[in-house]
Amino acid sequence: MTLFQHVKTQWISDLKSGQAVEAPFRVVQISRRHKKDGSLFLALTLMDRTGKMDAKVWDHVEKVEKAITAGEIFTVSGTVHEYHGRREIHIRNVQKISDNMDVDGKDFSENAAFDVDARFDAMIAFVSQRLKNPELNHLLEAFSLNHGEAFSRHYGAQKIHHARIGGLLEHTDSMVRLAAMVADHYELDSDIMLMGALLHDLGKLREFCAEPAIQATFQGGLLGHIVISLEMFNDLCRRVPGIPEEIRLHLQHLIVSHHGEREFGSPEVPKTREAMALHAIDLLDSKLAIFLEASRHAIPDQGFSDYIPAISRRILIQNPAEGDD
Repeated sequence: MTLFQHVKTQWISDLKSGQAVEAPFRVVQISRRHKKDGSLFLALTLMDRTGKMDAKVWDHVEKVEKAITAGEIFTVSGTVHEYHGRREIHIRNVQKISDNMDVDGKDFSENAAFDVDARFDAMIAFVSQRLKNPELNHLLEAFSLNHGEAFSRHYGAQKIHHARIGGLLEHTDSMVRLAAMVADHYELDSDIMLMGALLHDLGKLREFCAEPAIQATFQGGLLGHIVISLEMFNDLCRRVPGIPEEIRLHLQHLIVSHHGEREFGSPEVPKTREAMALHAIDLLDSKLAIFLEASRHAIPDQGFSDYIPAISRRILIQNPAEGDD
């Protein structure tokens, strides 16, 4: 079969409001939604190597829905619009890339905004240098050996905050460094704080996948990342005999209580100072990430954001502080 090379000429990062679009993108998310009148529309997330963009299908919804599959590459025809300060494509038509069309997969793969290997190594070194218990250092080594490669590239969430390649590492690295400062300030058990911060979201590796499409796994959909994190932590402990039971139980408690309340998915509420502190810094890092991401995606001089359901408010759009990435 003769292959025809496709040269991509339109990139998400370059698209402007009012611009006509006819270019291939990877469809990473598809969701069915309803207008106020009850009629159906589709909300999509498209991606190429330069970033992601929301897209909407308002017309011929059922026809388009049958034609598209999350994770596949499609040629999208439509127009870029601006909605509450964010660009989105209103799609007229989609067409799957034909089998004889040769596309470069790297054009449709997401790249991390930083060197994930270097940041993971730096995080592990940061924790290792501060741990006092030698068994916990062995646990740290087991974590790095068994999960390091996947952990360094995984999303931090399917959406809302840190929803990008390297997001889980970015969130965890921030948590670890906050945990060290908070433990020092409040005279907490620094070993428990550091390892709790490192392992609290480990189950996200199995809760959902991010490539080629963002979607929950069967295990993740039924159990959620907190239960899976507990299982994965217990598996690591079996690989590292000698961890004192009191330390193991305390770390288990930090994992199951880090969402703070049962209504937010935690099987238990924080009952130790370290658990309460971990919950607080997890909340701090995730909420501030939402603020930062809203500001980064806003148009200049927008003023206030659109309503953000995850934090139940509109926020003031502020320029990133000097030196902020």
